[in-house]
Amino acid sequence: MSLTDEEILDFVKKHMTFGKDFRGRLQIKEVNISILGNVRGDVGGDVFGDVLGDVFGDVLGDVGGDVYGDVLGDVDGTVYGDVKGSIKDNVIGG
Repeated sequence: MSLTDEEILDFVKKHMTFGKDFRGRLQIKEVNISILGNVRGDVGGDVFGDVLGDVFGDVLGDVGGDVYGDVLGDVDGTVYGDVKGSIKDNVIGG
């Protein structure tokens, strides 16, 4: 079953906040839903739940849950859960 453009737009409006950086480029400011895949970029804040895949960028805040894959970037805060995979870079916090 495919989704209509209207259903997708309503979902995005309800669960995501967008903004622009200093160069005017579109950025995702907040995501208020679970992500069941991988994140292939930096997270400029905290992660408040589990990561069921890999983290392919830096997390500039805390990770408040378990990571079931690998962390392939730095975490500048604390990981409050378990990492089931490998940490390839650094955890700066506790």
